[in-house]
Amino acid sequence: MIDCKFSGSLNYMGAYMVRERISRRQRLIEVGVDLFCDQSYEEVAIDDIANAADISKGLLYYYFPTKHDFYIAVVQYAASQLLAATEADPALEPMERLRTSLDAYFVYVERHAKAYISLLRGGVGVDEQVAAIIDMVRQTYMKNILQSFAQDTQSSAISAIAVRGWIGFVEATSIAWLEQRSISRQELCQLAMAAFTLVVHHAQGQQNFHAV
Repeated sequence: MIDCKFSGSLNYMGAYMVRERISRRQRLIEVGVDLFCDQSYEEVAIDDIANAADISKGLLYYYFPTKHDFYIAVVQYAASQLLAATEADPALEPMERLRTSLDAYFVYVERHAKAYISLLRGGVGVDEQVAAIIDMVRQTYMKNILQSFAQDTQSSAISAIAVRGWIGFVEATSIAWLEQRSISRQELCQLAMAAFTLVVHHAQGQQNFHAV
């Protein structure tokens, strides 16, 4: 018969090991965010990751079988960070909520400029898993915007496509801004806000025209 105290100790130890494994894996991912923030996927070697995390390559492979698996985990984590950072206070008015969200977006991409440009320009970004993560971020951001303006605009395929196209505009202008630095972040935000107003109003006009 199994001693209950011994069994409880085993359960505790098992739970502790699981927590420790998750914690160490998370720390490795955070190291990866720092590495890929300044360097492209191709520039970062397995040795660089192991050295930065102060672990052996064998232990790194224990958590991530390949460099690609590690990169996917880092991109997923970065995507969740971006979505969390751009989630504005729902108590704000829709346009102020959008402005706050956009400003947070530009702060984030400025902090991770090289990785952002690399992802959206291609490279490993053409990888199906990475592309799926990027598309998930776009779809989530689009959904949040449409929900924010639900009372001001009628939900339709036109407005959804308009907002999706506007997100593409934000990504393209973000890259141009990061490379040229010819305007301030505040001016970039104002530009994106102005473009959003034009796009949404035009989409509403198209919708009203077809409804006549």
